[in-house]
Amino acid sequence: MNRALENCLRIYEDANFYDEEFRNRQFDISFFVETAQQIGSPVLELGCGSGRIGIPIANASIEIDGIDISQPMINNGRLQARESACNNMQFHLGNFSNFDLNKSYKLIFCATNAFQHLWDDEQISSCFESVRRNLAPTGIFLIDIFNPDSNKLLRTWEQVYVFKEMNTREHGTLVVSARSEFDPTNQILRFQLDYRRKLDDAQIKVKDIEMKCLFPDDISQFCTKHGFKIIEKYGNYDRTPMTPNSPKQIIFCTPH
Repeated sequence: MNRALENCLRIYEDANFYDEEFRNRQFDISFFVETAQQIGSPVLELGCGSGRIGIPIANASIEIDGIDISQPMINNGRLQARESACNNMQFHLGNFSNFDLNKSYKLIFCATNAFQHLWDDEQISSCFESVRRNLAPTGIFLIDIFNPDSNKLLRTWEQVYVFKEMNTREHGTLVVSARSEFDPTNQILRFQLDYRRKLDDAQIKVKDIEMKCLFPDDISQFCTKHGFKIIEKYGNYDRTPMTPNSPKQIIFCTPH
């Protein structure tokens, strides 16, 4: 197994902690639900995790499949789908850089930077090829990644800053500090999140994460290389047009 996949498995092995960390994140869900409703069933989510986005789509009467490499996340997703009486979502354990579900999807999407777990051109190309095999001829491939911020890429490992606070059932309020560094040769952003209890500064968890920085020209080149044309670009979930200073790259592309 390559280092990128090993990194993913480490990040998401504690699925319960991950779900608790993001249980209140709601601001992006309506974007994906509305998009799925506009395009229609069936839908496939790459890197679906435990269904934070997929289950609301399913509950909007859309038939959706999800694929993820993390067995703990898949297990949590199946449990949460059962608990919410969600019958329209199926979870599949697998690597979304190389998959074939023998189905023709109207929409395939990869949300909230999950696409950036693919570190090298070969993995990214394999993902595009897999999408093309599983996408309807007039289907849409939606990629949602962050837009690299040059100021953030200049940070050094010694610069530690408070990233956020989060509330947990077991540990109370946690203060999350971060540090990062950018490898321009490989376009990899490495960052570390340090979770400490606010009450006594006890360390609860450390996450070491590495993600591929894809610039707008990179995405355009991959689309062209694999026979996709970009039809829409948004800079955030409110569907504002993408600009160089947008926080997000939300790309809609289709085969041609």
